[in-house]
Amino acid sequence: MLHPKFSAMTFLSGISRSAEWLLQFDESDREAAASLIDEILLVSGEAFQRGMRRLLDEVVASRPSADGKIALYAERPVKKVFGKIPAFFPDSRHGKATGPGVQPVRADPRDQEIGSEGVVAQLITDYCRQNPEVALSHPGPDKLRADRVGHIVIVTDFIGSGKRVHDMLEAFRYVATLRSWRSGGRLKFTVVAYSALTEGLYILENQKLKPQVRLAVGCPTLFGGFGRSASVKMVDLCRRYPPRRNNPFGFRGGGALIAFAHGCPNNAPAMLWSRADGWRPLFHGRSTAATVEAFPVSETQALDERAQRLLGVRSAQEALSAPTTKLWVSTMMVLAACEDGARDAKAVSGRSSLGVAETESILRFAQVARWLTDKLTMTPLGRKELARLRRRGRRRPVLPSKDSPFYYPSQLRVP
Repeated sequence: MLHPKFSAMTFLSGISRSAEWLLQFDESDREAAASLIDEILLVSGEAFQRGMRRLLDEVVASRPSADGKIALYAERPVKKVFGKIPAFFPDSRHGKATGPGVQPVRADPRDQEIGSEGVVAQLITDYCRQNPEVALSHPGPDKLRADRVGHIVIVTDFIGSGKRVHDMLEAFRYVATLRSWRSGGRLKFTVVAYSALTEGLYILENQKLKPQVRLAVGCPTLFGGFGRSASVKMVDLCRRYPPRRNNPFGFRGGGALIAFAHGCPNNAPAMLWSRADGWRPLFHGRSTAATVEAFPVSETQALDERAQRLLGVRSAQEALSAPTTKLWVSTMMVLAACEDGARDAKAVSGRSSLGVAETESILRFAQVARWLTDKLTMTPLGRKELARLRRRGRRRPVLPSKDSPFYYPSQLRVP
């Protein structure tokens, strides 16, 4: 049974794989389960590559010196030795670090255990090949020194608990040469990720190297992706399906509602990937290959689908194709996310699917327009503007057009 609200659309609940998965739920729970999976942020391979390259370009533009380079390393697990994290480069905990460094993980579609590490490593390889004058792939101490690297960047697709990135940063911190460079102001650290959970970001904020973290999009979660009242219902649903699951919300209780073309993180609710007690997961082995038809084929389609869910708009594609009306629709999505309780840019980004940078810009505009307070709560003016979109008595909300434009402050107009 397809979710009736979206059966004719490209939502995740509307594909055959999801229809089979939904049959495992009691009939009274199927609509809620369909709504849950429709809130999952589906990141296509193209969107992932585009977002990550944009972030890397930003890092390049902000590097300490124009003649220096950045060093890119794919996130990888750090194996402890006798319970201690080793220095990232062999035999570099004391004295001058030398040598060729550590080789990146190789992408291999036949080896599912490599997962996102291989995808990220391939992204780094391609980026460095296209930008050899500014970026190095997994250089060792000798190369770092020769190319006057002033910026070490850890690249990953998703920050869940933050533990793996934290341990990798610690491994860098134990390299005596890097500690010396950093203390002299010659080196800084950055983490680039497509998305992240708040808990993982908190871990990195308190890491001793104090890395800057750059995200493409905030991560929607089970606990903040449905508005206050609906989240309680979704949490209860995840506790009951699959039965007797010890970690119903995913690794360390993450509750992440995000899935990439290359896989689903284990921080997502267990009902999506667990096989406990014969449960048939939507993402078997955390692979998303069987649901690829639901992934948006363009950024406009992704925003259109999110607008349909967040604003109740049937089709926003025409409005999203023009810069001025696209900004208006995006601003309404931001207001709706704040109305649902999102209180920072990353949470609003996760709720709306807009990029973090774009969300921050719109939040500033909305505050200038007096639609939002400094604490991102709705003002009477903001509620009025949303109400204009959700006019009572109409069969569908009305979007602005050339013949019938909506008023919005000059700060929101595109020159």
